[in-house]
Amino acid sequence: QYETKGGPGAGRLTELGREQARMAGRHIVARMRADPALKKGMLRMTSSVLDRAVETADIMQAEIEAELAWVDVPVTAMPAELKVMFSRNIDADYAEMLVDEGCEPFVHKDPSNLLQPSVQIKIGSRIRVAISGGSSSSSAVPLSDVVGSSKFFSVLSSLALVKRLPDRFEGFSCDGCETATMEDIHWSDHAENNSVLFCNDCFAKGPKHKKLKEGDTCSRASHGELQSPFRAPNDKNLNEADVDVVAGLKPSDSLFKDYGTLNSQILKDHAAVEAAFNAHMHRAVDHKKVKRKNREDVIHFTFSASGTGKKHERYWTAKEFARLDGATEGDRVVFPFLLDDDAKKRTEGRFLMDAIAGTEFKGVGDKAALQAVVEEKAKQLKKKVPEKQMEIFVVHQNIIRYMFMRLMQFDTTAWLNFGGGNCTMTQLRIKRTGDVSCDFFGDHGSMMPVSHYTFNKSPDV
Repeated sequence: QYETKGGPGAGRLTELGREQARMAGRHIVARMRADPALKKGMLRMTSSVLDRAVETADIMQAEIEAELAWVDVPVTAMPAELKVMFSRNIDADYAEMLVDEGCEPFVHKDPSNLLQPSVQIKIGSRIRVAISGGSSSSSAVPLSDVVGSSKFFSVLSSLALVKRLPDRFEGFSCDGCETATMEDIHWSDHAENNSVLFCNDCFAKGPKHKKLKEGDTCSRASHGELQSPFRAPNDKNLNEADVDVVAGLKPSDSLFKDYGTLNSQILKDHAAVEAAFNAHMHRAVDHKKVKRKNREDVIHFTFSASGTGKKHERYWTAKEFARLDGATEGDRVVFPFLLDDDAKKRTEGRFLMDAIAGTEFKGVGDKAALQAVVEEKAKQLKKKVPEKQMEIFVVHQNIIRYMFMRLMQFDTTAWLNFGGGNCTMTQLRIKRTGDVSCDFFGDHGSMMPVSHYTFNKSPDV
């Protein structure tokens, strides 16, 4: 809820609005505690640039990051001899323990944890366990004695800040490796004329570019600022907007003037919200940009050229591998050609199979046997369940309505047929196939009491 009528606080959250934001953040925390996979998949939060949205996001961020700092670790990943000592009760649900002496430093790695892929446990590390399995004993006890039936415990490790360049450098990319994700920029001495710049890695290796003149030191630098890795830059294209016309309005309707027919404001706002849609609403993997070796449906093959022994590595699907012709010679399969990296063009020669997905297959002389191995590998890839990736957008209800309609492939001119109160949540899932599901729209299922259900400054019960 925000002040709509006037005064110094116009356009900013009311006290009730701030409490709503805190409750929304705590609701997400409760969900993360109940679902460790959701917590590991938490990636970023973005808001519009409106004051009330930024303040809402700030309040929610504080609640969420306090929970993200507690990194969940499977009990089975810890040494059996690890001992802990009671420190304090955090709240009614959790107690804090300290790792006791005798613990060798241990690093737990989990690549599926997008913001905290590794955490170190050592003497003095602060550990959180459920009260149901906790112990208030002042002496050190084995971790297994205090975790009870819980499958996880949590280790305190604050999010490491990351460096981000100011917004004015948006659109620049390194002239060495072409990355657009740079912590710092190292400019050519003549950048005002040649526009050449390098990221930290390319600068450290020794900057090289055809436009660089001899003696160019690239000594001038623009440095990124330390920021939370969870909070993404605010996006003006997510601001409140007249997103589209509204179908079915009659000239006598009060909203007809603003939404009954296409006008300049709708044209302007529609372009902005479409830009935001294309920037933020996408699958976890951009299939237009992902490198073939990073695809989840390909298998790593290694061949060697007969005679020279030159290695050839390819990343193909099982169907692409099946297009090869193989003949048995002794205990090896010989291929008269290989497909290129994109499995399109043929390279003629004599090639021997060395390995499939890192497993050596030099002694297998049957193409059918190799194909069976490849098909089994492909089945295993299909069984892999993709990890969750969670992004939070703190935006005006008009933006939520429009994004919902676009993602569900509904007629966007019906956007005003959907409601939604202050700090309600809409959850949409974009699957790796591109299909979209809506779990809930405009949901009050947070920790807010009914007295806090509002739309603008009116009750919304």
